[in-house]
Amino acid sequence: MRKLLLMLPLAGLAYLLFWPTGLQPVAWQPQPVPAATGIWAPNQRLDGAVLEQQGLSGPDTVVVDDQGRRYSGIGDGRIVRWRAGEPAQTFVQLDGRPVGLNFGPDGSLYAADEAHAQVWRISPQGQAERVVQSTTQQPFTFLNDVFIARDGRLFFTEASSRWGLADNKLALLEHGGDGKVFVRYPDGRIELVLDGLEFANGVVLAPDESYLLVAETGAYRITRLWLNGPRAGEREVLLDNLPAFPGDLSIAPDGSYWCSFFSPRKAVLDALAPWPLARKIASRLPRALLTKPVTYPFVFRFDGEGRVQETLQASTGANLPSFSSVVQSGDDLLLGSPGGVGEIDADRTYRVRLTVQ
Repeated sequence: MRKLLLMLPLAGLAYLLFWPTGLQPVAWQPQPVPAATGIWAPNQRLDGAVLEQQGLSGPDTVVVDDQGRRYSGIGDGRIVRWRAGEPAQTFVQLDGRPVGLNFGPDGSLYAADEAHAQVWRISPQGQAERVVQSTTQQPFTFLNDVFIARDGRLFFTEASSRWGLADNKLALLEHGGDGKVFVRYPDGRIELVLDGLEFANGVVLAPDESYLLVAETGAYRITRLWLNGPRAGEREVLLDNLPAFPGDLSIAPDGSYWCSFFSPRKAVLDALAPWPLARKIASRLPRALLTKPVTYPFVFRFDGEGRVQETLQASTGANLPSFSSVVQSGDDLLLGSPGGVGEIDADRTYRVRLTVQ
């Protein structure tokens, strides 16, 4: 019995050190978390958020059409639709989990399906077709967001080419730079636009379509790729060292950009960043012991120069979820909440007025 008791800790240590794992962590060094002062100082501007819908499984993104109707994809594969003050109704039933949503110039709604790595196009009449799907020649793993140019080009993000939705924490732990942005042309051709991204999340084009922006959730930054003009092909970090994990992106009416945070940065994750072996050991722990996201209702607006213009946060007692998306409609912000993440999943959508009456 004594030998057995001695062997158990050794066996556990051997498991943590040597058990095979698919994780291939890359060393990196995050900057210190910016202080919660100045533009990042706490405020209660989200405390007045009004509940629009509840009982929906992870309504990740809320977008609005030219008639003021809201749309959101939920966990059972449906995209639901509603008007302010009315209950949600099923618009279309899909096979998958539609998350990132955006309208195209022809009025069709496009949806990135993170469960089956495909993109759907849904006509205004609710007829759905797959326009991007994983194939042997072009495999996809974890698609996240979509944005449609005026000429019909479809830009979409792949958060990770190695890890799927169920392993989103491992994708962040690995920090392997396997996120990408692709473009699908109207003739069906698909090309890689940008790679080496750390968990590619929200994507938008500039109002003049001269560049694209992508949120790198795993690197706490917003990256820009110039698409045309004298800087075409040039890549740069527009906004770096954010205090939390950035999620979805959208364009404000004045041409600036909204971004959501879904969880604050985790001290243990930053501390382990330079130590690949320690992160490989962490990957062998039961998933329940991995560092967890926490609820963090926080959105912000920034401009094309990388300057943060404003933030909206909530007080502790506001009882709001994290917000996975933020879209401005008139003087209101429409806010979706995450699903498929785990600990911070929610079932509600909100709106908040930007100006106080």
